[in-house]
Amino acid sequence: MQESKVYTDSEYIEKTRNRSRKDWAISIIYLIAIVIYIALIWARLAELLPEPYNRWTFIYEPFIGQWWIDNFFLDKPEYVRLTILWYIICFVFSMLIPFILFKLIGRKLTDFGIGMLNTLGIRLTSIAILVSIPFGLWIQLASPYPHKLSVMYILSLFNKVPEHFLICGILTAFLLPLRRLPNPVYLAPIEGTKGRKVLRWLGISQPMTVDSDNRALAWFGLNWTSLFAITVSGLAFFMIHLGRDNSVEMWLSLPGGITIAYITLRTHSIWHAIPAHWTLNLVPMGIIYLWDKY
Repeated sequence: MQESKVYTDSEYIEKTRNRSRKDWAISIIYLIAIVIYIALIWARLAELLPEPYNRWTFIYEPFIGQWWIDNFFLDKPEYVRLTILWYIICFVFSMLIPFILFKLIGRKLTDFGIGMLNTLGIRLTSIAILVSIPFGLWIQLASPYPHKLSVMYILSLFNKVPEHFLICGILTAFLLPLRRLPNPVYLAPIEGTKGRKVLRWLGISQPMTVDSDNRALAWFGLNWTSLFAITVSGLAFFMIHLGRDNSVEMWLSLPGGITIAYITLRTHSIWHAIPAHWTLNLVPMGIIYLWDKY
């Protein structure tokens, strides 16, 4: 298991403190490209394109609109096959192709969140899982969909991996200096009052460090650049939830998206936030399903 450590990359810190206009322009170009991709592949905006440019959306038409609402929770073989096809498309375009491209240009996958587990990540994940359950219950109780643990619903959990990799890993990294997530962050010693010890255990209540540019943000282990990156990532996560019939799910996806991007950035890994996302979906659904059944 990889321990969080003090920054040693002076080049990364220098880039963070003195980003040039050119560097910011490159980040914005990456941002526009990824947002367009998300809008066309993940979000429902592709249907708004004029004819004939929206015809290709027949590939995932079953997953947009009333048909999807009526049939997503059924276990009929044809629906399961369509779901698997959709998840394969998401996996190929959001994980496999970026994997190949990064390898071809000599980039490390750890730069984009395919990293080792670390101490801070496990702590944040444990808290995020506990917090996700009541919010997940709120979402499920507000849901117009049937509360059924179908094969398709279980399969949907696996689609969270390419979703996190693309939005929290790749997008966040491209908005940061050197186009990569920072090293696992500096953690101040767990000392002081009981309250401060708890906060320090969670990686909060941090002192100013060499890469800090604001005292309030440093308290959360952030600076202005990283705050911008996780906020944009959260907005992209919110974008793929726009138009959902469940308004509670739609609006909670914004703070939820910023939270999972924050965990990814602080821990250098997408693997810590994914279990909390799974819990948010699976545990509340299981509770309500069993409650209705018995």
